[in-house]
Parts: sequence; structure tokens; C-alpha cells
Amino acid sequence: MQGRRPGKVGRFRSLAGSLLAFLNRATAPSGQRRSSRTGAESKTIALALQGGGSHGAFTWGVLDRLLEEDGLKIEAISGASAGAMNAVVLASGYLEGGPEAAKAALAKLWQSVAEIGRLAPHGSNPLAHLLGGEIGDWLSGSGLQFLTRLASPYQLNPLDLNPLRGLMEELVDFDRLRRNRRIRLFVSATNVHTGSPRLFANRELSSDVLLASSCLPSMHRAVEIDGAYYWDGGFTANPAIFPLIRHADCADIVTVHIDTQGHPGLPVTGHEISNRLERIMTNAPLLREIQTIADLRTLADPDSKFGRRLRGLALHHILPPEDMTQFETSSKLNVDWSFLARLRDIGRSTAEDWLLENSGRIGTGSAATLESSLFPRSHAARLAEGQI
Repeated sequence: MQGRRPGKVGRFRSLAGSLLAFLNRATAPSGQRRSSRTGAESKTIALALQGGGSHGAFTWGVLDRLLEEDGLKIEAISGASAGAMNAVVLASGYLEGGPEAAKAALAKLWQSVAEIGRLAPHGSNPLAHLLGGEIGDWLSGSGLQFLTRLASPYQLNPLDLNPLRGLMEELVDFDRLRRNRRIRLFVSATNVHTGSPRLFANRELSSDVLLASSCLPSMHRAVEIDGAYYWDGGFTANPAIFPLIRHADCADIVTVHIDTQGHPGLPVTGHEISNRLERIMTNAPLLREIQTIADLRTLADPDSKFGRRLRGLALHHILPPEDMTQFETSSKLNVDWSFLARLRDIGRSTAEDWLLENSGRIGTGSAATLESSLFPRSHAARLAEGQI
């Protein structure tokens, strides 16, 4: 007797299994741990940190506040580009001296970035200082953008000098990170030849990996690692969430976004279109991964280990406030200290608000997710209903 053919849900559960195989303000003046919760108990999270140039200082502010939260532990971090630098510097500082050392290391990172920018030939633009505001932010990044359209980094920087290499080697104890996996790390980079993401874990970390993850091809030469060449990880995994699902034990994953979600109005000028396109491309890898997670929650076998893991997963999102849309995408090249400190303060304030509203959800299996707001009706649900 011929067996029944599997239904659509069964076939898609099988597809899900195949996919699984493939996916194989100033710095805290008080200096004290504090809590937004009454009678706080220990809770563990994993962090996913987006990249976005100097806007990574917003993430610095978020992390600065999270590190002050009493009872909040970080098990693992995934990051791309500036998010990867924040992740690795935080972890190195934490292993050296706990939350306070991690806060100090992050502050040193961004203070040093501002100093490097000040000393660079394309550094702080005096006209930008004079005008200030939105126009000043745009001018601070536009000069370098214009220069990179005239020549490639292979012409502008034939010796392949990158001051971030020395900074990373000064701030990060890579040997300790490779040996001690108290905080598991996942850094993404994009393979230039294949266009696919590569994830580097603790045992593979080096200054080269961080330079690869933050390598904008218009500004820096591709970074060679093990015979392959890499560009910025934000192109393909910004950041990667699946490693946190597969390798972290905690149920709560907190994604720190660089760009706001949703932009009202239709861009019609060339400048507006360019800005919108860059924001779309920055968010696209993350949104695809969130959609895939939402789909797999529906398609995966609920009795499988992976199915149970997905259903117990709580995705949290720390989003920048809407007023950050005032910053042009070109401002992601602005490393003036006043701008970085401004972003840090916005990040701290945003994290404070998020903790007040969401800290009680950590460890409960509930979260204010993006799936419902970004994807009103799951693609997987329509598949299961036979509508696609």
C-alpha cells in the first residue's frame, strides 16, 4: 500500500530541517551597578550588535547602560563592523575586570577613534563645526566620501596603513579571548569572491578579523585571512542572529539596531533616494534573518530540539529614537568627539527607557518582537495555509 504524500506543512518542516543544516551621556558618573527592577535577580542575555560606522557610538551608549544593570549577565555577542568592535572590546574588558573595565574599554575605544579622526588628513571639518546641526553632520562625512569617488584605497593608501589595527591590539587581549570563552563572540565578514558571510568565533579572533569585519571597500583594501579576502560584515550579516540561537543557552537575544525601522515619506530627490537606499541595505540582512526565524518557528517540527529552541526564544529589540533620522547617512563617517558623545548619550537614554519597559520580560519567554510590526502576516503562515 502506497503511503500518503506529506502535506504542505510536513514538506516545509522538512525544508526547515534542511535550512537548519545550512545555517549549521558621560560615561556612567556613579560607576555603580544599578537596576531598573525591584529586587533584581540574575538574568542572562545574548547581544546582537548592528554595524554602522560612527553611529556605533549609539551602541556604545546602550552597552554602557546595560553594563550598569545589576544582575544582567551577557553570555554571547554577535556583531558586524562597528558592532563587532564594540563586542570584542567589551568582552576583552569584561574578562580583565568585569563591567567597569568593559565600560572603560569601550570609552577608550571611541575616544581613540575620535583622536584618530582628528589627526587624519580628512579629519574634523572646521566649516562643519561652524555650521553645526544637520548640515554640519553632513559636511563632516561628505569630504571623505567625495575623495573615495576619485580614487580607490589601493591608490590612496598603497602601504595599506590602518590606525585601527594598532588601536585594536592595544585595547584587546586576543590571546585571552581565544582561551576564555566566558563571553562567546561571533564576528561577521563578507567574502569578496563569493559574496557570502563568514563568522569568526573566539578561537579565530585577531585584529585582522576586526579590520575585515569593518572594511568598507571604498576606504580600505580588502583584508586577507587564510588566503581569502574580506569586506565589511554588514553587507551580508548585520549582525548574525543564528549563531546566538545555536550556541548560546539563554532564551533572550537583544538586538541593538543602528538605523530606525520605517521611514515616512517618499524619497524623491537624488540625495533622499541615496540616503534611503543605504538605510535599506544596512537593515536588509538583519530583516531577512528575523523573517527566517519567524518562518522557522512555524515550519520547524515542534517536537524537535530546534523547534523547542525556537519556540522558547525571545527576541528583544533596542531601536534608536526617531529623531536619529535627522542624521544623514554620510554622518556615519563623522568621528568628531562632540558627535560621538552625542550619540553615546542618546544610546544611554534609549537603553534606560528600554530597561524600564522591558527588563521584566527578560527570562519570561516574552518580548516585544519586530515580526508583528515589520511583517504583519508571516510568510510562513501563508505558506502553511496553501496561499503561496
